[in-house]
Amino acid sequence: MKKAIVILIILLGLGLYFYSCSIHIDTDEVGVKIVYLNPFGKTGVIPKTYNTGYHFFFPPFTGFVKVKKVEQKLEMLAHKKEGEKWVGNDLKLKTSGGNDVWVDLIVTWRIIPEKAYLAVQKVGEKTDKIQTNIIKPITRAALRFYLGKLTSEEFYEAAKRENAVKLTKEFLNKKLEKLGLEITDLLLKDYRFNDRYQKAIEQRKIYEQKALEYAALTKAAAEDAKRKQFEAKAEANKIIEKAKGEYEQAKLKGDAILYAAKKNAEALFALKKAEADALIELNKALSGSGGENLVAKRLVESLKGKQIVIVPVNDSGTVSFVDINSLLNGITASKIAEKKAEKQNSETEKNSEKKENSPEKDKKETKK
Repeated sequence: MKKAIVILIILLGLGLYFYSCSIHIDTDEVGVKIVYLNPFGKTGVIPKTYNTGYHFFFPPFTGFVKVKKVEQKLEMLAHKKEGEKWVGNDLKLKTSGGNDVWVDLIVTWRIIPEKAYLAVQKVGEKTDKIQTNIIKPITRAALRFYLGKLTSEEFYEAAKRENAVKLTKEFLNKKLEKLGLEITDLLLKDYRFNDRYQKAIEQRKIYEQKALEYAALTKAAAEDAKRKQFEAKAEANKIIEKAKGEYEQAKLKGDAILYAAKKNAEALFALKKAEADALIELNKALSGSGGENLVAKRLVESLKGKQIVIVPVNDSGTVSFVDINSLLNGITASKIAEKKAEKQNSETEKNSEKKENSPEKDKKETKK
């Protein structure tokens, strides 16, 4: 009986021992195994992480720790104002100009799951301990360095603040990666100067804004004047081009009129010249023997059927009547008879010359 009780106790003890040798890892955790006693090798944290599920170890030789792998949030804010001071966990720093500024921050961070053993080995497995001993001090120191490079005026420029925060985050992740940690976000929520300086800066910003507005108005007025000048110049050019076009049209029209007048003058000159040349040729023709006959003929034709009487008076006062028509007809007839006789004599002389020079006469002279 006692032996059975002892065996039962031993079995219960073994059961409890093996139950304590298993550990369950949740979905938001990773596990890290630690070797405490090892007669045959090294002790310490094993460089490996264990994911969701059951895992076995053998105490007191080995142990298991679980760490959160989800993001953690660290707030460094000024909670309230007591008198002239803000009470809280906000970050105080000095600008490059020596002015004090208080900054409200929110930092999100996490343990890198595949490097969780580094966090356990070099920092610890407690999340609050990692946040207090590592994340908070190193973040505040880095922000003081990078934000402290800004002047008081540059703090009002969002782009420069965001750039300083970006540089801080890059620097922190390079350092924290070696510890298995990562900054996932770094938000500069608000900032404050001391009241007197804050009012002076705000007043200066108002003046700068007004100066910018005046500069914008001046620029707009200059642009408007430039635009009007351009429009006036364009209108003047338009009028000039229109005048040039009208001038060219008038010039072309005048050239056309001048050309037509010149051609008409040339044509008229040619016509008159032709008429003059014809008259000259006619005069030449009329100045010959044929011309006299033609004139006489035309004179007779023009006087034909007309009664012309010349009444001459002599020195003694005696009047004699002459029949001009009979006289002209007689003159014309005699002239024609003379011309025919001259023509016949001319033809007779030509015929006699031909006979004298003919071949028969030469033959007769040869026979003799």
